[in-house]
Amino acid sequence: MRPSFRTALAALLSLALLAPAFARGPAATAAASPAAAPVAAEEPAAPAASSEDDHAAVEAAAALAPEEIPPLATLRHAVVCPPFKGDAALGTLYRDELLRTLRSSPRVDLLEGDRALARNAPAFTYRIAGEIFDDAGQTYVSLQLVDAARREPIASFVSPASSNPTVLAQWIQVVRADMQRRVDALPFECRILRKQGQDSLTLDRGLSSGLRPGMVLQAVVAEEPLISPFTGEEFGRDTPAPLGSVRVFRVNADNAYARPLDGASVPRKGTLYAREF
Repeated sequence: MRPSFRTALAALLSLALLAPAFARGPAATAAASPAAAPVAAEEPAAPAASSEDDHAAVEAAAALAPEEIPPLATLRHAVVCPPFKGDAALGTLYRDELLRTLRSSPRVDLLEGDRALARNAPAFTYRIAGEIFDDAGQTYVSLQLVDAARREPIASFVSPASSNPTVLAQWIQVVRADMQRRVDALPFECRILRKQGQDSLTLDRGLSSGLRPGMVLQAVVAEEPLISPFTGEEFGRDTPAPLGSVRVFRVNADNAYARPLDGASVPRKGTLYAREF
């Protein structure tokens, strides 16, 4: 039976309304939706940690198809870049260029403003310390990448500095390539917090880190320092051993919540963190 004119008109109007959303694409449609900001609701109070809502959230995350869960390679490292030491004008010029590069990196969560303060920053943060200095009549810019949690320098870079745009462009090109290589190699890490009366695990990273429901990380005990028997000084840290897998089921602005998967034994005491391997 042929559809009536009214039915056909309604179908055409529906397609016309849906067309702009498909033209923008799913990412733009989600961004335009007011409900897209929070991935899930706030973690319930401790007595309600095992409520029906929590179980529903866990089941929903577990039911996600693998292709719907973003890969761990999309997780972002927390990075702080304070003002450069030395010549203020030249330091600002080089730092501004570096900040633009950090903001555009898909693997970097640049902490700025109040987020960069030590009391607000997550436990695992990388700090880029820059300085402009003179040596033998030549001006240089130095960068040092430091693992702030372990207070360990990871890399350093020194180059001649100048306000000449060509020199600055060459410098940032080298820095950008080196940064990309390092952020891809460094594992994503976040602190695990256990709250009394709470069955789930609290992670100290949120939406800006790239965490999403359904992602699976490895719970790890903080590695022990390696002490030289000859000098008594620390020369490294033991290799972290995973305790088991935890699945993220809720992500807020500044934190996330996860539950151990079957077989994972997560102790209630000690310094714990979640990471990718």
